[in-house]
Amino acid sequence: MRPAAPVPGQVTAAGRTPPFDITTSTLRDAALAPTTLRAYNKQVSTFLSFAGCSLRSLLCRPPQQIDALLARFIDLSFARHGSYEYANQALFGLVYRCPSLRLHLGEARLRLRGWKKILQQLRQSRSHPPLTWELTALFATVMAKWGRHAEAVATLLAFDCYLRVGELTRLTYADVLQPNDPRVGSAYTGMALRLGVTKTGPNQSVTLAKPQVQTVLLHYLGAYPFLAHQRIFPFTPDSFRLLLKQVSESLGVGHIPYVPHSLRHGGATYDYLRGHTVEQIMFRGRWVATESARRYIQTSRALLIMLQIPAQLGHTAALVAPEVDLLLLLLMDSVQRRRNGRVGFSC
Repeated sequence: MRPAAPVPGQVTAAGRTPPFDITTSTLRDAALAPTTLRAYNKQVSTFLSFAGCSLRSLLCRPPQQIDALLARFIDLSFARHGSYEYANQALFGLVYRCPSLRLHLGEARLRLRGWKKILQQLRQSRSHPPLTWELTALFATVMAKWGRHAEAVATLLAFDCYLRVGELTRLTYADVLQPNDPRVGSAYTGMALRLGVTKTGPNQSVTLAKPQVQTVLLHYLGAYPFLAHQRIFPFTPDSFRLLLKQVSESLGVGHIPYVPHSLRHGGATYDYLRGHTVEQIMFRGRWVATESARRYIQTSRALLIMLQIPAQLGHTAALVAPEVDLLLLLLMDSVQRRRNGRVGFSC
C-alpha cells in the first residue's frame, strides 16, 4: 500500500520535514487569470514528470537540488527545441506554488535569461526584407492583372503609409480622410488615414505622401458602394500573406521571404534613403522607442544589398513604377474583380 504523502510540518519517512509550504488557496488562485493558472499548473506538472516525483516530495529536497533539477529541465527543453514560454511558466508556476523558492532558483533563471537573449538575436537576424517602391508597384500590378484589386491598392497603401497588416485590414471607409473633407475644414486638403487600433496606441493617423497612391485609392473607393462602417479591404492578413508569396514566386523571387511587413519596412527604408530624418520616419511610422526605430531603419540598407533580385525583373519594375497609377486604373476598369476564387464586381 502506497504511504500517505507528507504534509507541510510533518516528518517524512526519511526523517525530514519539507522546508517549504505548498501555497494553495481558492482566493489566491482567483487572483490569477484562469489561462495563467492553467498554464502554470500544466508546466509544473510537466517539470514534475521530468523530475519523477510529486510536488510535496520535491520540496523535501534542499533548494540547491531543486534549482539544479529545474536548470537541467530547461537545458533539455532548449536542446529539444522546446518552448521558452513553457519553460518560463514552469519556473513561475513553481514559485507561485512555493513562494519561498523565489530566491533559490538562480541557475534556472540564468538559463532562461540566456534562452531569451538567443531568441532576441534570432529575431534580429530574421528581419523581414524590405520591398523597394519599384517592386511594390510591380507586385500591385500583378495582383490587379489577377483581378485582386483590393490587394493591389492595399499593397501601395501599406508601403506609402508604413501600415502593419492589422492596421491595413481594419480600415473602414470612414477612416479615410479624402481631399477637402468637411470633417477637418479647410486647414487640410490632402488625404490621410485614421488608425483606430495600433501597436503603440489608439486613434493615430498617417498622411498619404505619394500622389499616385492617392489617385489609385480614390478611384478604388469610388468604384464600390462602401458604407461608412464597412472595411475597405475584404481580405484577411493570412490571405494577403499567401497572395504576396504567390506573386513573389510568379516573378521569380520566391526565395526571398517577403511578407506584409516588408511593405512597412520598405516604405520606411525608401524615405530614409531619400534623406528623411529618423525622427520624421518615427513620427510617420508611429514608433515610440527611438532605439528600436534606429536599429530597424539602420539595418534596412544592408538587407536590401543582401537581396538577389534578377536584373531583368529590376528593369521591368523600374519601368512600371512611374506609371503604376495609370496601370492600376486601367486594370481596375477592365479586369473583373476576383475574390477567394470567385469573379465579380460587387464589394
